[in-house]
Amino acid sequence: MNESHFTRIIIQDNQGTTYYSEQETAEFSQMEVQMLRRLRHAGLIQGIEVADEEPRYNDADVALLRRIRRLHRDLGINLAGIEVILRLSAHIEALQRELEQRQHGV
Repeated sequence: MNESHFTRIIIQDNQGTTYYSEQETAEFSQMEVQMLRRLRHAGLIQGIEVADEEPRYNDADVALLRRIRRLHRDLGINLAGIEVILRLSAHIEALQRELEQRQHGV
């Protein structure tokens, strides 16, 4: 029987931004730290640089990593394909925002 797995991501607007270590980010996104580093090296995830420390990641980064994990692990898409999907999704979102602004006369 073909089983489907779905990941539900709920993004809540917090008053402040919390930053997580690599280990915490890997745990929250259900990935290995090595995969997180590989994605960062490939430019799929940014995080922030902290002087003399490991990179830090916020909730938006964790949500993106969960999306990447689902595309890679659950749907079998390779990293090059994931990069294309993420770029196209960002482009579509930008076009949707532009359309909404034009419709509202902004």
